[in-house]
Amino acid sequence: MSTEGILEILGIADADRGDCVALLAEHSADPAVHAAMESIRRSFGSFNEIPVEETTQDEFVWLTAYLLLTPTVVEWHREQGIPDEVMRDTLADVGRHVAISRRVTGEFSLQTWRWLLHHFTVRIFALGRLQFALQRATLGVDGVFAPGDWILAVHIPESGPLLPAAVDASLEQARDFFPRFFPDKPVSVVTCDSWMLDPFLIERTTPTSNIGSFIRRFSPIGHFSVGHTDALYFVFRTRDLDLVPTLPRETSLQRAVIERLELGQSWEVHWGYLLL
Repeated sequence: MSTEGILEILGIADADRGDCVALLAEHSADPAVHAAMESIRRSFGSFNEIPVEETTQDEFVWLTAYLLLTPTVVEWHREQGIPDEVMRDTLADVGRHVAISRRVTGEFSLQTWRWLLHHFTVRIFALGRLQFALQRATLGVDGVFAPGDWILAVHIPESGPLLPAAVDASLEQARDFFPRFFPDKPVSVVTCDSWMLDPFLIERTTPTSNIGSFIRRFSPIGHFSVGHTDALYFVFRTRDLDLVPTLPRETSLQRAVIERLELGQSWEVHWGYLLL
């Protein structure tokens, strides 16, 4: 596969293409890159039952590894018979995250390199508006699912409004996709762990709003962790609390995020589930 073909499949924006080409030219033979690639290969196709060893924290090492591994990942999708549209929509998340990192830092970077391990160990799939990671549950709900069961962890890419009809369509695609391509990993539950499931936000959204409709689909699992700046980052793409007084308050979501931080409270990451 040509370099141009790799950049096209990954959805790399024009502003980032030259830097990606330079990475390949300068670091393809870097031992650190090959150590990262080998760590990914060990986990490849295990659906995280073999976790990736984080051999380095260097974002450019991981991005170079992703660029080099793209032909392998594309070939795997095609061998499984997975539609090219799904493969391309899934891998285009790379370009999206490189672009987000440029927007946040003002320069070529990849702050979210760890997130993209999902894509290069082939355990996440973009089905319409949502992404679904196929993995073993670490938590459970009595009578519904248990730790170790196969579940789908849902994720929301930054790709437009979270329209209820689009969410419905994604869930419908998931009901068809996973039994067809992974019949040996039966799933009946979708989980979500997000600051959006924090009861503070639920109290400040209506059931008819896009986000209010989405978060009310999930029943609480009864588990949460502190994600103090998570909401700040995903809504405003910054974790700098000093910027809070200067941030826009144009939407109810923006106002809710700022309100909680100005109250001196921490946002929480809550877990929920829905039946597929």
